[in-house]
Amino acid sequence: MLGGIFVKLAFLACLVSIIGFFENHRTGNARALRVGRIFFHTTVVTILIIAAAQLYNILTHQFQYTYVWSYSSRDLSLPLLISTFYAGQEGSFMLWTLFTALIGVFLMADSSRKGYEPQVMSVYGTIQLMLLLMMVVKNPFAYVWESWPGQVEVGFAPKDGRGLNPLLQNYWMVIHPQVLFSGFAAMGVPYAYAVAALMKRDYNNWIRPATPWIVYGATVLGCGIMMGGFWAYETLGWGGYWGWDPVENSSLVPWLFSVGTIHTILTQRKSGAFVRTNLVMAMMCFLMVLYSTFLTRSGVLGDTSVHSFVDPGMWVYWLLIGIIGLFVGIGGVMLFLRRKEIPKIPPKHSYVSREFALFLGSATLVTAAVFITVGTSSPIITQILQGKTTAVDISYYVTTTVPLGIVIGMLTGIGQLLWWNRTDKASILKVLAIPIGIALAATLASVLLLQLHDFVVALLVFGAVFALAANLQVGWRIVKGNPKFAGGSIAHVGLAIMFLGFVGSAKYDDKQTVSLAQGEAVHCLGGYKLTYTGYKPIDHEKYAFEVNVEKEGRQYVVAPIMYYSKYNDGLMRNPDIVNLITKDFYLAPLSLEQAGSGEDAATKQLSFKKGETKKIGELEVMFVDFDFPVDQKAAMLEGREVKIGATLQVKQYGKKPVEVSPSKVMNQGQVIDKPAMFDEKHQFTIVSMKPDRENKDNSTVEIGYKELGAGSSKKADSDVLVVEASIKPYINLVWSGVIVVLVGFIVTIVRRAQEARLKEQVA
Repeated sequence: MLGGIFVKLAFLACLVSIIGFFENHRTGNARALRVGRIFFHTTVVTILIIAAAQLYNILTHQFQYTYVWSYSSRDLSLPLLISTFYAGQEGSFMLWTLFTALIGVFLMADSSRKGYEPQVMSVYGTIQLMLLLMMVVKNPFAYVWESWPGQVEVGFAPKDGRGLNPLLQNYWMVIHPQVLFSGFAAMGVPYAYAVAALMKRDYNNWIRPATPWIVYGATVLGCGIMMGGFWAYETLGWGGYWGWDPVENSSLVPWLFSVGTIHTILTQRKSGAFVRTNLVMAMMCFLMVLYSTFLTRSGVLGDTSVHSFVDPGMWVYWLLIGIIGLFVGIGGVMLFLRRKEIPKIPPKHSYVSREFALFLGSATLVTAAVFITVGTSSPIITQILQGKTTAVDISYYVTTTVPLGIVIGMLTGIGQLLWWNRTDKASILKVLAIPIGIALAATLASVLLLQLHDFVVALLVFGAVFALAANLQVGWRIVKGNPKFAGGSIAHVGLAIMFLGFVGSAKYDDKQTVSLAQGEAVHCLGGYKLTYTGYKPIDHEKYAFEVNVEKEGRQYVVAPIMYYSKYNDGLMRNPDIVNLITKDFYLAPLSLEQAGSGEDAATKQLSFKKGETKKIGELEVMFVDFDFPVDQKAAMLEGREVKIGATLQVKQYGKKPVEVSPSKVMNQGQVIDKPAMFDEKHQFTIVSMKPDRENKDNSTVEIGYKELGAGSSKKADSDVLVVEASIKPYINLVWSGVIVVLVGFIVTIVRRAQEARLKEQVA
């Protein structure tokens, strides 16, 4: 009860603070400014008390609170117990509110020195107010008897909590959400400065104090995205670092807008152009955070996302819509009121200038953000237009973003080689010669040596290598002159390395489903020999399944983990990885089953590519596609029963083709084959599957075919570990590229902060 009271007190203090700041903006009343400062600090202190109270409840196991009971338990380690603070929806809003408050303390001091305090803080305080309102609606201090009235006796305190979802029981849970929500909180600052500029009618000077904050927000949010990708790759067993899920996209889209804003702001600083553009772009950084929050927390994507919060309540649904409407309205109304005052400065640069390249780069990033937003919103769009909820296939994102990636790669190289305002055409050809030559040579080598025959991907390689060569060339000159100006070049070098990692890890990724009978060596893809030696118990009833990996005399031991989770009522899986510098050998467990060691003489095994047709006796069989709907993908991540099938088209001479779908059902460590019959005589089963996420046409399946009554078999029970083995070449280029990008952002933050302080001293 006391915690809920403090939430309401924080809300009221924040409201008074906003009134004080706005009154000072309107009238210049110094007393109102003091009121604004005092009550904002009061808000921050109250939020700190709220957070401390919740942390105390968690650490002391106060299970009478619904939130504490729902996400914590007595058997969690201290780091994981602390992480339950933000494991649920109420807690994540509290974390977002806390970081917004802490950033606000520094923002108030900084904006005061820059002459923007009343305007910036009245807007930023409104953001804080809406987050507190969300906490009022989603009370993190509700008692269990309030959550389940009539079912739980008043005053009842459970002895233990439900615990933390096993998917979240990882060290990344301790740091990743904090970084990500710090980035979300920082995205409110560009919005506040843009609206403040409209309030002050200062359409040019605002970008100098705002730039370090925009770069800071992009850096922190980018770091959070990187951590999430590595968490997914290393621990969750997705087989990759990015799945285009709505929650992933919810952080990527604001990041793209923030990076685009950085580029157009550079142009305004040089030429004064793009005034309206920068105001809108700065607002979009935060508005897209709000829209993405609505998508992932309102429940609208509950059937199509493996991450999103489901059934949060109608109050949250309509409140999120209202908050989006409020901030769209504030920005839109201010732009409309100032539309005649905002200077329209036509660009004076030529098409062969750095300004134009920066504009094109920003436009490309925004275009990518729009495509991703449309794809993420597809369930809502299809529900409105078709009356049913449908999510786009992952191939949509690949198809739309890869061409844009090519453009971005080229522009990050060209932009660094061009001068401001205008570059002589003869000079352009001279500076482009070396990077283009290197890019052509690298692309040709990829085609000839690495069998890269996809034209679009080859263009992406060309663009990435061109960007790498151009930025290394320019960056070296900058470092020798003044290293603090090298931030852009360093970030672009990292981006180019990252793009090459994307190509290598996706295009040359190879995977195979393998059944490993204990003690028997099995050769799989890449010439690796796998031997399952047995399993051993580890912490919290988890089991590590040890597999010896051998190739060319080198031996490694991997131990992927599987265990049954009462929390999810299903099997949980964690992969293990052998890092070989140039590639990773990735072993993801699927199941442990009892299977026969004998061979069925009446069963034939045939391998199919997608769309391939083979003749089996009197039948023609074509592999159409895998049958793995979104709800089954969600079930796999949640450890529930999973059904994976393959659709086959079977045609018998003189008859119409018929589709049959053999499948495998995985549940609680067991794999059950579900054969498919044709004419009650021909039986089809799945032996193994090798889906290709990037190019579905390269997906393969191994089918078992048997004529019933033909042959017999002997069965001998033995432990069989079913795993997905995959080789992920050049994956380290992705991680190293991301780190280099972040280094470039940090260098830029330091430089822009120094420039802002120097401007302040001169003023």
